[in-house]
Amino acid sequence: MDPSQSFWEEAAPKWDALLTDAGSFANHQEASRRFHWFLKRTLKIGNRTKSYRLLDLACGTGEASWPLWKRVASVTFMDRSATMLRLARNKYPKGIFVRGAAEALPFLDAEFDVIVSRGAVLSQIDPDLVPNALAHAWRVLRPQGYILFDFLTDPSAGPCPAPVFRSGWRRPAMETLLRAHLPGAAILAYDGTDAHAVNRVLVRKG
Repeated sequence: MDPSQSFWEEAAPKWDALLTDAGSFANHQEASRRFHWFLKRTLKIGNRTKSYRLLDLACGTGEASWPLWKRVASVTFMDRSATMLRLARNKYPKGIFVRGAAEALPFLDAEFDVIVSRGAVLSQIDPDLVPNALAHAWRVLRPQGYILFDFLTDPSAGPCPAPVFRSGWRRPAMETLLRAHLPGAAILAYDGTDAHAVNRVLVRKG
């Protein structure tokens, strides 16, 4: 097991408590609030989302899906950590739970309407595998579907100890990355600037 995965397995049982502990290295409630605000604003959650099939990628304990899980047709939670998935299952008993890696998604083509991901998953995987992760996400997303994720501008600014986060991107570099590996992508919205540790971006598949 690589050091990053070992970290998440060990952190999982106390993760939700750490997220709300003001003195914890993992406390990032403001980033969480910004992500949920951005999700609601950009996807305009309402009647039109009721038929959506949602993938919560690198879901952890499922925090990213909280605003949407009762407003969509189905939610699939995926994570490398078996312990994180077990804790997410306790919160979302009607969810679908899959263990796997972002760089090799075990789903059908065009299976999801929306993919959300918190926790800067692209910064966690080997930089050489980032193109694979983007290509898989694009493959499993239906045409006109949405991907909403956050990313680090500087891996040293991540909330977790090294070597959990391995890479970061400023906004121009992220745009270049997305356009190189997501053919026909429309970058609809950003939240954050290069001065922020965490940015969020919404992309639609053409």
